[in-house]
Amino acid sequence: MRESDDGPDASADGGPDAGASTPRTTGGDRPRWSRRRALASIASVGTLSLAGCSLRSLGGVDPVWVRDFPDAAGAGPPAATAGHVVVGGQDRRLHGFTADGERVVDVETGGPVEARPAVPASGGPVHVHSTDGDLYTVDISGERLWHVEGRDRDGWLGRAGSLVVHNDPVEGAVTGYDATDGTRRFRHFSPNYPSPTLGDSICVLVEPSPDGERTYAALDSATGDVRWKLGSDDGYPAAVVGDRVLTLRDSTLRLRRAEDGTVRWRRTVEGDVGGISGPPVWFDEDVYARVGHRDGRDELVAIDREDGTVLWRRTVGYELEAVTVTAEGVFAASEAEDPDGGILIRLDAFDRDGTRRWQTTTDISIGGTVEALGHAGEVVFAASDREIAAYDPDDGSRRWRHEPDASRIGAAAAGDALYVSYRDSGGAARLPTS
Repeated sequence: MRESDDGPDASADGGPDAGASTPRTTGGDRPRWSRRRALASIASVGTLSLAGCSLRSLGGVDPVWVRDFPDAAGAGPPAATAGHVVVGGQDRRLHGFTADGERVVDVETGGPVEARPAVPASGGPVHVHSTDGDLYTVDISGERLWHVEGRDRDGWLGRAGSLVVHNDPVEGAVTGYDATDGTRRFRHFSPNYPSPTLGDSICVLVEPSPDGERTYAALDSATGDVRWKLGSDDGYPAAVVGDRVLTLRDSTLRLRRAEDGTVRWRRTVEGDVGGISGPPVWFDEDVYARVGHRDGRDELVAIDREDGTVLWRRTVGYELEAVTVTAEGVFAASEAEDPDGGILIRLDAFDRDGTRRWQTTTDISIGGTVEALGHAGEVVFAASDREIAAYDPDDGSRRWRHEPDASRIGAAAAGDALYVSYRDSGGAARLPTS
């Protein structure tokens, strides 16, 4: 299933600070946008196209375990940590289970929980926002630790290191708390959108501006002190990883030091970096950018994290929406047209050096966006809001498919464990990853 890449698909931009090219302008007037979104309204189930073949659906899979929420008419999306999964329910409770399915959290909240909980990479505590407007913090053993009252039913929560951040649109403020004891570290007035960008040591958020220009401030996660700011011409924080911040303006990426905002490298990418759905860049051991094209398929561009050199660029499908990176490869989820009408998820897999490993158009139909793309155990998974499927990372063959009856799903993974929640019926399950 390997393909050679030649011609424009194998081209790369110049080194760091190479001359900027004129970006192509895309946006809401892209012809394929309205046409493709119209296709999404046509319900259809396609066939799996793999290496030039069409295969019928391979059927469902038995979950490792299923846990119902008998008093809940629905559930929110799950959040996974190493060894645990937590899910909010319409029964005004936060539910938590070990990877083996043992219930360890069953905590009452003031209202239904519709949002994804905020969790650390491992252990606890975990945090959830209820529709009563309040923030609840619970130890992974099930003990309720602290609670802050709020007024907005749709407040945003984020967690990085020992900091948990709550964005309350009603109050127009972003507040940072110590994740363990709830001590308030800072409170900063900020517009509701976009949500803060969190890193190990900073929280980057929008600042109010009387002239309407969007500016950003990088706050110290421990103290709330302003470390540095981004002016309206400096772009916006696209991602924070470790001690580095990636900012984007038009098609120019800048890698900055989280400590003081100093630019380490600058790269102008040929084409339009950004898009209508999904993030414009993904930040891992390297940087991966989405380049959209008005009249064709998107490109995935890999950029060296250390010096900004473009490593490779490869064509994917329409509307690149998600990228996940493992030690062995890079996997991208975009859109493909279903010949019978509608939109399907397309998956592309590359080696870390850009060699195309495989490409497949799945039979997962999406009505809007890709719900999830990730790697867990021995599989790569992709999901819409109605179904999820697992694929072999080496050759793209499908391992299994899970499509629950009459329920939307949410998905989350950590380590070797992959979980789903049943949004319309109330419950959670672990799916196989071997």
